[in-house]
Amino acid sequence: MSRANRRRDEVRPAQTAVATPERRPVAGAPGASDSGNHIAWRACLAGLLLGELVLLVLTNGGLDLANALFGPTEKLDGGIVGVGSFLAVIAGGFVAARLAGRWGLYQGTVVGIGFIVVSVAVQFGQEASIVHQSLSSGAHHIVDLGPMRMDNVISGDLVALFGGSFGGWMARRK
Repeated sequence: MSRANRRRDEVRPAQTAVATPERRPVAGAPGASDSGNHIAWRACLAGLLLGELVLLVLTNGGLDLANALFGPTEKLDGGIVGVGSFLAVIAGGFVAARLAGRWGLYQGTVVGIGFIVVSVAVQFGQEASIVHQSLSSGAHHIVDLGPMRMDNVISGDLVALFGGSFGGWMARRK
């Protein structure tokens, strides 16, 4: 500020300033006070572990019940496994969101992603075991692992993401 402007400010009487309301950033936007730490990782891990336990109980219990009622089969019942998986992901997302106490939809989505990672790891382990058995037996031919149906992969992942998100959303406090 120049000297002339300073003198003018000293001569003028103080004007009353109009108070403008403080503008707060939108929640979740960069710069907002709550923009960090949306994910409670321990709560998500607890939800994932509990969800996997629920999955184990529901699928094994459901398959045992179906085998007792309708007789044993060689194949897994996709309906029992699918519904059990969906309910387990919902339960895991719900628990993670309740433990976190905030941003429930995010916690549930992370639990859904965890279910996807676990299922990919299990599938990889099963297929690696088949290849290992073939190679250790001395057979040097291509192993048929079966087709990889992308529609099943994508629909299964979407169900896991939706189930986790829905479970987290259900945990909101009213």
